[in-house]
Formats: sequence, C-alpha cells, structure tokens
Amino acid sequence: MNLHQRRHLSVIGKKVKPMDLDTRARERMAPTLVGAGVLCLSGWGQVVSTFSRAVNTRHTRGLLVSLVKEPGAMTTLSVCVPALFPKPKERLAPGDPVRFDGRRLVMEDLIVDLTGQPVWQGSLTRRDVKGLSASKVALVKENLLLKGRDGGFLGLLRGGEPEDPFAQKAMKVLRQPQRSRSLASGPMGLSGLVGLGPGSTPSGDDFISGVLLGEEALRHSLSREAKAVAGSQKTMVAWDVTKEDLPGAINRTSDAGKTLLWQALHGHFPAYLIETLRAISEAKGKEEIMHAVATAVSRGATSGTDALTGFVYYMEGRL
Repeated sequence: MNLHQRRHLSVIGKKVKPMDLDTRARERMAPTLVGAGVLCLSGWGQVVSTFSRAVNTRHTRGLLVSLVKEPGAMTTLSVCVPALFPKPKERLAPGDPVRFDGRRLVMEDLIVDLTGQPVWQGSLTRRDVKGLSASKVALVKENLLLKGRDGGFLGLLRGGEPEDPFAQKAMKVLRQPQRSRSLASGPMGLSGLVGLGPGSTPSGDDFISGVLLGEEALRHSLSREAKAVAGSQKTMVAWDVTKEDLPGAINRTSDAGKTLLWQALHGHFPAYLIETLRAISEAKGKEEIMHAVATAVSRGATSGTDALTGFVYYMEGRL
C-alpha cells in the first residue's frame, strides 16, 4: 500500500477536522498568482484529478479550484503554484481533503499560503479591447473557419445546415422562437446549449463563454451611444431572456463546465481568452490575428474553437 492509499484510508469514514489537516501539513508553498475567486471561498473540498500541469480540486459548492503550473492557465478560480510541479502526484492524490479559508489551501502535507500574493482578477478592461473593430472580428471569423477544429460548434459560422450533429442541435436551439419568461416551460436560447457537446467543458459551455466574452467586450469598447445602437440591432441571440435563464441551467453540465460558466456570468474569463482578445485588439495586421486565432484554437480538443465561435457569433453585426 503506497502513501496516498494509506492517507486516503485514514480519512474514510470520519470527518477530517481542521486541526487534523493543520497537524499533518508539513510544507508551505507560496503561489505566484492567486485567483480573486479563491480568496472568497471557505469550507471543504477534495482533490479530484492530478496532471503534469494542473491539480483540480472540487469545492463543496461544485466549483473546481485548480492549482496550475503556468500563468497562462489561470482563471479567477485558480492558483499558480509552479513549485508544486512537475511531480504533483507525489504530493496530492484524488480523494485528498482540502480546506479553504480565504487565506490558505490546507491539504494533507501541504499548505498553499494565499496571503500577500498578487491577485489575478480574470476580467476584461478597456485597455484589452480598445482596438477592437468590425474588420478585426471579420478576420477572426475568416481565420477561425480556416484553422478551427471541427467536432464542436464551428459549423454555426459556415452558413447553411451544419454537418456536425452537435452543431445541428445548437442551430435548432438558437433558432427556436423566444417566448416570454411567463410562458417558458423549459430551457431556451443559450441556456439550451448548456452541457451540449463533447469535452470536459462541453462545446455548448465554451460557446456560451465566448458569447459572454463578446458582451463584456462590447460593454468596454463602445461609447454609450454606440452601445444603444448595437443593442437595438437584431441579433441571433435573444439576450434579455437567455442570460437570465443561464444561472439556473449551469447545474446540468459537468463540474468543469459549471465552473467556466459561473465565472463567465460574473464577468471572469480564462487567461487564454483574455490574452487572445487583447492580441486581436492590438493587432496591426492580418498575420497577428492569424497567430492569435491559431493559438486559441489549440486550447483543448475544441474549447478554443468553440469559445471563439461564440464570440464571433455574438459580435457579428454589433460592431
């Protein structure tokens, strides 16, 4: 029986007290970045998966808090702890308890001290989108159709009926008439995409995060008058209805999808999406936009492609 098996067996069948974890903790680590959302969590969780670049823990609220190796993997519910890698499995194993108290993450033989460390917000600023324009969004779409990965929702941008079955279903959901909330008997609009498609974060969740990113970008990039004009335009997303339905729908998806959507609904996005949008905004030519799109679509199986698809889908006709 190895160390992790003995440790795991020692906590089965009994509640681990905070003092027990504090007593067992042997080493302290200081992260280089702390997601702002982690500082707001208290209570218990457990390790659910360990990889060479990330360790995922699940808080009792059902949200995933990740210990990551690199700043580029940050979210507002992540902590960048390079010292934990490249051998996290020697320190942490699925089932290990984790205590959150807003100041520390306390684990079996490790304390990650959050106090006094740089905080990562994961939110857009005016600076991130000040160079965004309709022509740049058009170039993003052009390169996305060339470089994007099939298997998710990319077919929504190609025109006509998508060939991929998930994109076909998404198209039907987005085309259905939007009824008033008083008459609604089930999911509608964007909320009908929650949990749809492949991936640890399903394609529908990535797509929705891209739509929400577009809304946030529009909020920062346009003047009040321009926003009023954009808001009055006919759009493919019935926004006033679908956004209100989303919080109640996120429990239908995976933990990773729920975590992504919960953050996006609060105006927080993964670092790679913020970096992609910033690169597009600052781009001086087609090559830079091409590189930004290519980098984004390399994220996950189809996550980057689906998120950018949602962004373009929302932004078309609004800039």
